[in-house]
Amino acid sequence: MPSCSICDKPLIWKKPYKKGDRPVEKDGSIHDCSRKKENEDLNCIICGGSVGCPNCEFIEDCNPQSVSPLCICKKCEQLENPFISYKKAVAEKFPVLNIKI
Repeated sequence: MPSCSICDKPLIWKKPYKKGDRPVEKDGSIHDCSRKKENEDLNCIICGGSVGCPNCEFIEDCNPQSVSPLCICKKCEQLENPFISYKKAVAEKFPVLNIKI
């Protein structure tokens, strides 16, 4: 049985299957887990704490599922050198980027 690669919810194939069809919810509705995660909070890349998405001033222009591993919290934003801390955290968590500090 197929499942969503984001939320692991089990999905089913519509019958009869036609080329290009996508799996759907068990009730036949189109699966869209992004709308179900819109109020989910993200973790800070520096400290791992809550970022505070519901209260963020950028929430109107942000797509949390796209930036989730890259956001920082207000506490870390107030550090003495937040950009240096940010670069170090990104370099540690994503070594393939080969960021020079």
